[in-house]
Amino acid sequence: MVSLAFLAGCSTINVDHLPKARTLPLLDEASGQVDASYRIGPGDELEIKFFYTKEMNETIKVRPDGFISLQLVDDVKAAGLTPQELDDDLTKRYAPHLKNPVITVLVRSFPAFRAYVGGEVAVPQLVSLEGGLTPLQAIFRAGGVRPTGHMKSVVLIRKGPQGEAISYQLDLSDDAISDGQRDLRVALKSSDVIYVPRSPIANANLFVQQYISDLLLYRGVQLGYSYTNVRSGNTSFVPAQ
Repeated sequence: MVSLAFLAGCSTINVDHLPKARTLPLLDEASGQVDASYRIGPGDELEIKFFYTKEMNETIKVRPDGFISLQLVDDVKAAGLTPQELDDDLTKRYAPHLKNPVITVLVRSFPAFRAYVGGEVAVPQLVSLEGGLTPLQAIFRAGGVRPTGHMKSVVLIRKGPQGEAISYQLDLSDDAISDGQRDLRVALKSSDVIYVPRSPIANANLFVQQYISDLLLYRGVQLGYSYTNVRSGNTSFVPAQ
């Protein structure tokens, strides 16, 4: 979120130094399944199934504090665990109470499985990743990109192994779509941030509007200006003849 706030405060950003997304896992569009590393979050609906004692089967939602309440073992921390990790934990907890407990944990709904899409999109928002989404699909769910968006330098911010923010550059431009580039099939993960920056030409035009038209002319200063060399965000101003 700190990285997102920094990006949002910038009129233009340079993402050329960011690593490409070549190493990121791709979405399995055939299955659309959540990968095995998915970690349970508050609000997720879990189905706890007991193979030999079916009368103990439960469907339960993870509370806001991250816990679930189950028969015999009371409160159990579920948030932050993968389904397999929770399965292993419950098996150990039920071992003193049941003979040969065989338990399966299924995640039935994923309200916590979301990513944030911001920047130059129609409606910046959290989007659900149920069924699997790519960055481009997430942008479409946020209403699509604005005319001022720079799709060649989209930024993906992802939580690293130690909880650190890692940023990647994605090329989601029309040329990338035509070529079927790998960036288009990157699988989004929970808590990812997709940021669409403003294009250099849009920044130049915005500067002209705000600082020349809106400020000077609003104050009654009747000066004529034209601008040239609008390229890569570098604009030079000369008096109009």
